[in-house]
Amino acid sequence: MTNQNLAIGIPTPVKIFTWILICAGCFFFYVYTFNPAISFPNANLDTYSAKMGFASSGVRILGSVLALLISVIAKNPRWLFITLISRIFIELGDVVVGFILDGITANTFALIVLASAEIWAVLRLWKVIKTNP
Repeated sequence: MTNQNLAIGIPTPVKIFTWILICAGCFFFYVYTFNPAISFPNANLDTYSAKMGFASSGVRILGSVLALLISVIAKNPRWLFITLISRIFIELGDVVVGFILDGITANTFALIVLASAEIWAVLRLWKVIKTNP
């Protein structure tokens, strides 16, 4: 089966979820890179390392958004599968770091919910990939 036939198999709910991730990712790229006080009211950006940390997180988010965008525009479930797998590890890593730094917070809970939704999408894509080798 060709990639074109496989591309048709991206489930619509996964496409919608991906576009939501793209929009949210663009917002958080802006927040982390240009205005971290929106999400982190006590953020102190007086040092180079703090500025670099937030900007670096913003760039990481933008890279993920770009990978999602390419995958969904190319209608390639394999690319989207790999992109979401990497995002799951990033979200779970953020959960661990957040838990170590702050304990269980609303942000930690939100990241767990996000990782769970990404796992759902990966499982839907896995069925498509396995059905259309």
